[in-house]
Amino acid sequence: MSKFSTKTAVVTGASRGLGKAIALELAAEGAAVACVATRAENAEETVAEIVDSGGRAHAFGCRVERAAEVSAMFTNVIAELGPVDILVNNAGMSQPQVTLEMTEDSWDLHMNVNAKSVFLCSQAAARQMNGRGGVIVNIGSIVGRNAFPATLGYCTSKAAVDHMTRVMAIEWARLGIRVNCIAPGYVQTDLIDELAAQGKLTIRDLERRTPQRRLGTAREIARAVVYVASDDASFMTGEVLVIDGGWSAFGYYQASKS
Repeated sequence: MSKFSTKTAVVTGASRGLGKAIALELAAEGAAVACVATRAENAEETVAEIVDSGGRAHAFGCRVERAAEVSAMFTNVIAELGPVDILVNNAGMSQPQVTLEMTEDSWDLHMNVNAKSVFLCSQAAARQMNGRGGVIVNIGSIVGRNAFPATLGYCTSKAAVDHMTRVMAIEWARLGIRVNCIAPGYVQTDLIDELAAQGKLTIRDLERRTPQRRLGTAREIARAVVYVASDDASFMTGEVLVIDGGWSAFGYYQASKS
């Protein structure tokens, strides 16, 4: 039997990259998936792939940093797909910029999209999971614990996700709700490709810095989400699972071309 054959999952930021991969993997394991994007039409491609593979999915539009829209989205998901059992807080953004040039608007955007959305969506999910139990998986980042230059907003917001995970986990354990975080390293996604095209990073340099000498794949992160969301991880809560090819463990300066 599939891991999630009787479950409904909500995945934010499901239109592309990690979010799309996560939605596809949850659907492959039997979940009915609410694919959430800023506009519903942005997630239609993900929904189509799930439906074409015999799964069940629906697209929902929601600006996840706005409480009223989050509340309405969960109401609509429950009406369309049933009570939510799994929430994956994946929506996020990054605008690399040195701190002295960072604007207040940029700061607010990072904190709203990357952190406030996790609070709002998790709270809404937990309120309707209360009495039934459920699982929340936050998508953090290695920058939640490793400082990178020119990423103040991103680093700070992802560090907030780490701590929110722990606080929610210890508060909601008595409700039967598990809360964990997946913290990816550099993964080959559209965002990384865009930053490389803008000259804000070099993929080859990232590969050389990573002990495994490659970037991760979206599916590798998605399979970790499947594990954490499943009963295989039933005694796991309040944890931040780092998946980065050894990046965080590696503290040695290496200037060679190998």
